[in-house]
Amino acid sequence: MNFDYKRLKAERIANGFTVEEMANCLDISKGAYSKKENGKSSISVDEFVLIANKLKIKKDMLDIFFTIEVAC
Repeated sequence: MNFDYKRLKAERIANGFTVEEMANCLDISKGAYSKKENGKSSISVDEFVLIANKLKIKKDMLDIFFTIEVAC
């Protein structure tokens, strides 16, 4: 399974949050959050929980952030 960083960004934008607001939620800098959202830095489970709560994503919908690679 792979984390879908594009979906994370899309959900943030759809919910009307700025990078700065998300960074504040995680108590990190805008730059650090931007790196996480762009896949250049990892997102911990604890951070993901905070992000999902901020975006009001229900537990049964968390799979929208993951994709499965299928070998051809």
